[in-house]
Amino acid sequence: MAAHVRAGPVLVKMASELHRCHYRSSSLAGGVSPWRRAGAAGRLRARSCVAAPPAAFGSREVPRRDPASFRLFASGSGDPGESSDDDGPRDYLAELSWLPPMDPTKEVEEIDAEANPTTMVMPLFPLGSTAYLPHSDHILNIFEPRYRQMYSDILFNGSRRFAVPVSNPETGRLANIAPVFYLEDLKEVSEQTDDAVKYVCSHKVIGRVRIDRTLNDKVWSDRTTYLKAVVEPLEDGDDDEDLSTREGSLTDRFTSIIENQTKLQEPVRFTESLTSSLSAERGEDGLWRMAGLWQSLMQNRLGAKESELSDEIQKLLRQYLESQGQDMRSKVSVQFDSLPAEIRAEFTRLQQQYREESAAMVSATIYPFVLLVQCDTHAERLSVFGEMLEEEEKRLRAKVALQALFSGGGDTEDAKGLDEPPMEA
Repeated sequence: MAAHVRAGPVLVKMASELHRCHYRSSSLAGGVSPWRRAGAAGRLRARSCVAAPPAAFGSREVPRRDPASFRLFASGSGDPGESSDDDGPRDYLAELSWLPPMDPTKEVEEIDAEANPTTMVMPLFPLGSTAYLPHSDHILNIFEPRYRQMYSDILFNGSRRFAVPVSNPETGRLANIAPVFYLEDLKEVSEQTDDAVKYVCSHKVIGRVRIDRTLNDKVWSDRTTYLKAVVEPLEDGDDDEDLSTREGSLTDRFTSIIENQTKLQEPVRFTESLTSSLSAERGEDGLWRMAGLWQSLMQNRLGAKESELSDEIQKLLRQYLESQGQDMRSKVSVQFDSLPAEIRAEFTRLQQQYREESAAMVSATIYPFVLLVQCDTHAERLSVFGEMLEEEEKRLRAKVALQALFSGGGDTEDAKGLDEPPMEA
């Protein structure tokens, strides 16, 4: 019979602190409940509130992203080849544009819709450090009173739209370009959750806006209601430009990466069947879809790193309990404070190691994709995404070089089997 070891709440919290802190802080700040949607997902089929998207952003189909496009294979994620070149990776966070800091002393600005018919005012729903891409769909669980009010307002006025700017992790300032969420479905779940959650809401991202200015800064600190801002819908500035050669080159490079990940038996990698459907063209099934797939890969690598930490903690705990004569044929629970000082110190060391190793991985799931949203043109977006692929190409080449070094030469299958990525035109 397989033995099971169950860490106490403190240990579980330690094992996933960094990953959960990153997402939880942004979720709670924005009013998204930690209550998960597993119990309510089926009820969303009732589609209690359905409407067509606003014409200002055009009609979009629900994104079709295959959840089997990548797989987590049974292996560690810390394989050789994690290093980059001497210059280090691109600092995407430093390139993002931000609004001025909130000024709680600023007078609330009222916009008269009749007097200013061309001025677009939109609610803001900051969700911390999470990058949302056009054509993606998302479910949010709403509990904060101010965002309950926001949803009531956008249903009443028929707009069903709000902007979701990312926030700067160091300053808290909001990005000046944000994706636009469109509310497709809303289900009231107050009774099922004892009013812990008011709504379970389904959205799709239908466009981007530039935030010109916020209108009611003081509510950001007192939380009496939600932020509002004057915004301007954005469209790419090069829709008429023929970029088919660059698009084809980028698609070929993505395909080459998938093939090389398979050859190297990467622990987290795309499935090879994905290569037949890739495109870097404009639109839902083009570059934005490729970017969404890449974001999923980065998120799953981060999850694999977290699983490594959990496994190390379980191994350490098991060894300690076995040394104490504990019967490991049944589940065992322990509390962190009851462990010896040297065991607690090792837990702390593992936690710190995880923080250091995963910091860049956390950033890689967010800021490159926020920069894609902020790009003014499709051509610029192709360049940014190409550099994201280049980092992976370098990593795979470094991994091959290390494997050749440790195998004692460069004539092994692993060392010579990689396809060279196509050169961008």
